[in-house]
Amino acid sequence: MNNFFIKKFSTFVLVSIILMLPVHANAQMFSIGEPEQRTARPLGSATIFGVAWDFADFTYQAEGAEDFQRLDYSDSLIRLFLISPGLDISLAFGGSFTGMNDHSAVNLNARLYNNLFIQRRPNFQLAIPIQLTTDLMQVRRNETSAEFQQSSLIFGTGAYSAFRLGDRFSFNLKATPNYGFSFSQGSLFGGGLFRFDSGGYLMIDRLFGDTALSIGYNFDYRAYRIEGDLNDYDFTSHSISLGIAF
Repeated sequence: MNNFFIKKFSTFVLVSIILMLPVHANAQMFSIGEPEQRTARPLGSATIFGVAWDFADFTYQAEGAEDFQRLDYSDSLIRLFLISPGLDISLAFGGSFTGMNDHSAVNLNARLYNNLFIQRRPNFQLAIPIQLTTDLMQVRRNETSAEFQQSSLIFGTGAYSAFRLGDRFSFNLKATPNYGFSFSQGSLFGGGLFRFDSGGYLMIDRLFGDTALSIGYNFDYRAYRIEGDLNDYDFTSHSISLGIAF
């Protein structure tokens, strides 16, 4: 990682923390009297809104494309996300403002899921998630007509676990392989998409009044295998996130 990305990521973390700190600062300044007795937040019940910094690689996996048609990149994306019980939504985008010199990228992702619980206790949960994910991935190369644009619909399952680490700390882990269909605009079927994503986040409860701080990591791998050779790409990203949980 070069100095440019270190500076960019440091700025991202600093700005995120500054934006999150004021949420309950005023309320705490005017608290008078005995503190309220608060119960611990139930595991898996939080809604998290946050920002992530993705370190992403988009790599061509076939041999049919000319150099001017290829869209490979290894750069950073900024991702806004909302995690809630049963629904996850995220929007990622990249361009010159994230360090991309020759490309721009957009990724819109929505996931519906339901956890089938094996163990469900106040301090520990173990479940099998059943999920359906729809996704739009678009990558463009500046000053050329080269473009990758694929929509997808995939189904997946895997493992989910959450556990409490004391009164204010909890940790969530999830890993899911997924498989489904990917298609371009105006086409009902273009090829297949395998996706494996996993990650976890630490939640520090009642950090800003009733609001919690979330610190997370996520891994995302996607293999697009589309009819023909031009759109066979692998996408891999590692992301670090900061969020507030309600």
